[in-house]
Amino acid sequence: MKTEYKMLEFLKYLIYGWVILIVAIPVNFIAKEIGLVTWYGFLVFKDSIGFLDVIFMFIIYPLMLGTSISLSRLIINKIK
Repeated sequence: MKTEYKMLEFLKYLIYGWVILIVAIPVNFIAKEIGLVTWYGFLVFKDSIGFLDVIFMFIIYPLMLGTSISLSRLIINKIK
């Protein structure tokens, strides 16, 4: 019983990770295409950031990833 619970918890977090990844990749691609600095560009290349970049990195991006967790929960609830 305990092993089954641990496996279900593992699968739950795996689904969370997949959904976040599925959301993050296109969001980063779109941000780059419209000229916004992403976390990768900021941390690795030390790109300078403007006001819209800050809004994207600290408000829009976390909001989208947080929303993806809600999507993950919906998926998990459908599986149960």
